[in-house]
Amino acid sequence: MKKLFSILLALALMLGVTVGLAAEPVTLLVWEADGVEGDFIKKAAELFTEQNPHITFNFEGVSHTDAVQKLELDGPTGLGADLYAAPHDKLGQIVVGQLAIPLSDTGKTVLDEQFMPAAQAGVTYDGVSYGYPTAIETYALFYNKDLIPEAPKTWDEVVEFAKAYNDVASNKFAMVWEVSAPYYNYIFISAYGADLFGPEGTDQSKHDINSDAAIKGLTYFQSLREAMLPVRAEDLTYNFCSGAFSDTKTAAMYITGPWSIDGVVKAGINLGIAPIPMLPGTEQPPASFSGIRAMFVSSFSEHPEEAKAFAEFLLTPEMQKLRSDMTSTISPNVNVTSENPYFAGIMEQAGYAKPMPSIPAMDGYWSSMGPAFNNIWNGNDVKTELDAAAQVVEAIGK
Repeated sequence: MKKLFSILLALALMLGVTVGLAAEPVTLLVWEADGVEGDFIKKAAELFTEQNPHITFNFEGVSHTDAVQKLELDGPTGLGADLYAAPHDKLGQIVVGQLAIPLSDTGKTVLDEQFMPAAQAGVTYDGVSYGYPTAIETYALFYNKDLIPEAPKTWDEVVEFAKAYNDVASNKFAMVWEVSAPYYNYIFISAYGADLFGPEGTDQSKHDINSDAAIKGLTYFQSLREAMLPVRAEDLTYNFCSGAFSDTKTAAMYITGPWSIDGVVKAGINLGIAPIPMLPGTEQPPASFSGIRAMFVSSFSEHPEEAKAFAEFLLTPEMQKLRSDMTSTISPNVNVTSENPYFAGIMEQAGYAKPMPSIPAMDGYWSSMGPAFNNIWNGNDVKTELDAAAQVVEAIGK
């Protein structure tokens, strides 16, 4: 009976039919971050309830990066969400912990032919889709057109610009970014061909962290401190970088992502966005990490069919367009376009991006590579630091 209900429900949604999903009132608890994401999910829920008056919602502000760990604690006690937002790189943890219900028992899902391949891959584990992708993002080169009219295509051009532009005493630098962040600095691992955990991001034995290609990229990374950004890693924080680009307007360029667009524009920056510059001897921008933000139906939910119905509602072109407009993020639904003039540069870099691996060994990358990048920038031996990080990754699961 339950399976028949699911089939009828899916058919009704495909036909655009308004459905009363339950004879008795149902209340779903949704975890989503406060801010624009939370504003969107509340508006979407309001529209969904208009069509399905038996379903109402409660909301709790939970960061998408914290939701999985919180569900591990709250789910078994009955206090967890029915639906929660999480980044796709948490998928391995979600699957191992049995924290989400798959989209389909048959393999055919609402994602087919509607969503970018990278988005589908990001929410799929061992051939099974678990997440409902709501946004795709990567980082790129933000530049102030009043300070540098055209984006440099190579890091050599950035270094040359820095020679004339930098003024260390005034914290005036050609480019800033968080040099200890494993998220942004993947560009230096990937630039010369290293491919974290292999082409599919699923092979722990092929982490490539201390490969010759990674060592070459990180050696160049280390040289940039003297060449263009003579600041200790500990001082190149988010607040410093964001402030230098947006507040004091002393940084001409900044590596960041679409989440920064609204603040930068409101600060009055004449903003341009372009792909990451090419490293010496390369012929295309380096691979950045791409991230998929998704909603997941909790395996602890007492109302999984209703939660699935709302999740599928969030993937419709109308809701994806509304989310893109409200949150300034890029929809992975191929049927959705945006008038946001800044998305083109992000999407161009996304063409070179690699979805962040979601295997459990990725935890070792995050924990080990932050200190490694920090120490390499500050002058430590590149190979020694990468060998130590590789040992951490290789030990995961043993």
